[in-house]
Amino acid sequence: MMKRKHPPAISAHLAALALLSLWPVSPAEAQAPSATNPQLVPRQPPVSPAPARSEWTVRMSTDVLASAEAEEERPGAAEAAAQQRTVRAIQFSKDANSKAYRLRTRFSDGGSEEEWIVSGSHVAERAGKRGYYIVGNETSIARDLSRADFPELAWVEMSHYRGVKTHRGKPAFHFTIPFDDKRLTGDQAQIMDFMRRSDPKATPTKVFKPKLAEVSLYVDAVTQLPMTCNDGLLVRRYTFQQPAEERLQPPAAIVDFLKIRNEALRIRLTPPAGPGAAAAPK
Repeated sequence: MMKRKHPPAISAHLAALALLSLWPVSPAEAQAPSATNPQLVPRQPPVSPAPARSEWTVRMSTDVLASAEAEEERPGAAEAAAQQRTVRAIQFSKDANSKAYRLRTRFSDGGSEEEWIVSGSHVAERAGKRGYYIVGNETSIARDLSRADFPELAWVEMSHYRGVKTHRGKPAFHFTIPFDDKRLTGDQAQIMDFMRRSDPKATPTKVFKPKLAEVSLYVDAVTQLPMTCNDGLLVRRYTFQQPAEERLQPPAAIVDFLKIRNEALRIRLTPPAGPGAAAAPK
């Protein structure tokens, strides 16, 4: 009788590979970003808004010619004292449910200040802690934050996408745009309008004089939150922190200030009662 031939035994290594091929893979793992995967493209929108409750810090540097991987410049104490006072970092805290933002600004001379945006009203403290005031809308970041969490990145579109690169040790989507084609921030647009009154042919490059002709942005390929933006004027480095567990609530003094202000506005804007108007109930 002819003996039946048995197939050769599968090696342990091949068996392990066969089992792994049957292991379920999540869509996120299947699409995990890789700096060597040129087919990976961002989801829309290319830059995600910050989560409803979030906290992030934007560190700013004028060293725009440094490597994109360079860390924040840190001048010595004597050098910092000799420089003009500039913004070094802004820490943003956001709570969409309470419609509040808190901005903590750190300056190059070591000073700091805290401001609040509550339901669109930008509240800052007067020098010497002499009470509060409303920052004018024409110069207020509240105007820009009402449109986007990162208004300085409003120019980003898929037509500016340049591929996947490794940035700060992570896969990142890279975007670039010529400086003159970039959508201007609110303050920049106002300056351009003013300059074009005397020079209709003025360009953003001519007015602002960036040290680079092209704006460069790196976006985290997983979260699609910004990492680094260099516009030839400033380098902005974004880091995101875990928000505090408690809800973001403005100090009681600011709440009281806004109540008094809003009531004063209501009274001022209420038209006077005309002849024959019904008397108010007692």
